[in-house]
Amino acid sequence: MTKLSQAVIAWMSATMMLLGVVPIMARADTFIYDLNGSYAPAGANQPALDPNGGTLGPTGYSFGAQQGLSLIKTAFDVYSIEIQFYFSNLGASPSGFQKILDFKNLTSDSGLYAVCCLPATPGADLSLFAMGGSGDPAAEVFLPGFTNGTMMDLRVTRDANGLFSAFVNGQLGFSVKDTDGATIFSEGPDHHHIINFFMDDLQSRGVEAGSGFVDRIVVTTPDVAVPGPIVGAGLPGLIFAGGGLLGWWRRRKKIA
Repeated sequence: MTKLSQAVIAWMSATMMLLGVVPIMARADTFIYDLNGSYAPAGANQPALDPNGGTLGPTGYSFGAQQGLSLIKTAFDVYSIEIQFYFSNLGASPSGFQKILDFKNLTSDSGLYAVCCLPATPGADLSLFAMGGSGDPAAEVFLPGFTNGTMMDLRVTRDANGLFSAFVNGQLGFSVKDTDGATIFSEGPDHHHIINFFMDDLQSRGVEAGSGFVDRIVVTTPDVAVPGPIVGAGLPGLIFAGGGLLGWWRRRKKIA
């Protein structure tokens, strides 16, 4: 979390008071899952992760294709989610897509994916994929270091204005405005919102999921302060962002 000096905080508060605005300090709930032999978080009275297959070991969670973790909470529209993980078989699915985050309780092909691989090119894409005709936001960045067995520190955020951002190893990969709620985690049967990690929606004809390992997951809601998009400060490589129209050369390969 960005820490402001006492002087800056005092200046901000004074300015808000002069404008007739009372500053409101939002409280953040943070859930830390170290996955060291337990699906429980570090804090008390917080929800545990729900495994869907896979194996929990002393240092993390191993998953196969269409196995993963779920987290159920009352609200997930403003958030920060950090995942330290790697895939062990990038490009193994028929389309080359492997889901990382599912937003709509396994009912939509839109979501956050790893996409692999171009011939003779190490690395893979991190893709916010939009299902054809959905109007969902889309963005994509190529990551040369996104390879089998290489640990990635991925952090995604969504703010109150619908700006969805992805950071990889501390650097901005892409930001895109979500105008239709595609990156809000939807409700399950009990009206709680569900995050699904690494499991595919099965709305396509093939299983777009892979195997890998998760070291740590941290979920914060509402979102903590993050650096905003800065021109030229993103990750090296080609970045696409838009309202479901870009990254077309990848989407032609995706199974409908």
